[in-house]
Amino acid sequence: MIAAPVAWSGTYSLPASTDAVAISVQMHGRTATVSLGPGHSGATSVTVAVHGTHIRFVFPGLPQNVVFEGSVRKSRIAGTVRQGALRGAFSLRRGLSRILPLLGVYRAADGTAVTVNKAEGLPPWLLEIPSGATHGIGPPLTVGDKLGDTSGNGAIVVETNGIAWHGTHYARVVVRQREIRVGATAATLTLPTGAGPFPAVAMVHGSGPQKRDEFQTFAAYSALLGIAVLADDKRGIGQSGATYPGERATDATVDVLAKDAQAEVRFLAGLPQIDPNVSACSATARRAGSSRSRRRGSRRCAGPCQSSARPSASARPTSGGISRAKACHPRAAPRIRCSRTCGRRAPAASIRGRHCASSPFRRSGSSARTTTTCPRSCASRRSSSSARAHDFSWVVLPMTHTPIELPTGLLASLPRSRGFVSGFFPALGDWLRGHGLSS
Repeated sequence: MIAAPVAWSGTYSLPASTDAVAISVQMHGRTATVSLGPGHSGATSVTVAVHGTHIRFVFPGLPQNVVFEGSVRKSRIAGTVRQGALRGAFSLRRGLSRILPLLGVYRAADGTAVTVNKAEGLPPWLLEIPSGATHGIGPPLTVGDKLGDTSGNGAIVVETNGIAWHGTHYARVVVRQREIRVGATAATLTLPTGAGPFPAVAMVHGSGPQKRDEFQTFAAYSALLGIAVLADDKRGIGQSGATYPGERATDATVDVLAKDAQAEVRFLAGLPQIDPNVSACSATARRAGSSRSRRRGSRRCAGPCQSSARPSASARPTSGGISRAKACHPRAAPRIRCSRTCGRRAPAASIRGRHCASSPFRRSGSSARTTTTCPRSCASRRSSSSARAHDFSWVVLPMTHTPIELPTGLLASLPRSRGFVSGFFPALGDWLRGHGLSS
């Protein structure tokens, strides 16, 4: 028999050939609190059936639940995991994961909030909302001043229904999460507190072989705003099936990814908890949006202003990450013209084809050898020509391609970052509330 309470930690793969995902199981008699890896569902209470050395629990999923069945051998539980026709395996050992059960969003009595997140290659971090200040977290739950620091700024204290930091109690924001399969893609659905129906956002990746953990900060912030989020692993990456289409920004590649986005929007629109006016976000959404799917708004964070098939010199990477940012100063604007690709067929056509409000974040500027793209000039050109007949707005923030402050403008300086640029979360929240997409 399994004694309770007992903590177990390990990994599972579903299907068996895909990347392993972390899992933590804390037993409490006939129930257990199950937390999955970054970007996946967290802190979910499930019923556990134990018969001798056999254990079974079912995790919420759509269109089918995720079923774990295994056997206990000494200090290890191993078995199978399935979701519909998909088959995989899981393995757990006795022991408590300190970070995994803490992943999620928390709110203080004064309305401020923090999220605890984790991504590959970085220590876990605590993010303050709405300021965007970000702090690394060390193994003993010590907190640092910057993203790469793991001590020197107090420590997280785990409490019954939340956490405490610097004497402030933050209660866990209770959300409902489901592990989703939509076509070839695997995703996590996060439903905010309340009955709904909720506005929703399908988070769609830009370039790179990205997983759903890329969106965990935005999923947490959206939950605070009363917005449901579907965050996926790009096809062929993480737990998603099919073949990764590669990085060439051809029409064929974008069409494949856009069809995945369309399938996710249709899935959201068909859920009873979701407002049928569904919004979509990110770069691929501009192609997905041309299908007249049910959307009220599109929000792109650092979206391109030139054709993705012909990036200007300003988009070329340098050693250590993206090119160094330069401010697009108003006095420099008359001397700076948009690169010849700005407003080419792909972006311009996508704006004209939109049937909803749109607002991209733009970065403050980029250095270039032969051409310089000024986001203010590009946005002005697009809003005055391509998007004249649409609800099109834009925000320029002092950031590079990421919304996170980089001390040198290069991704290599990310550990020294103080967090998201100030104004990022307020600007996002203001736009969503102004378009009726947030409570």
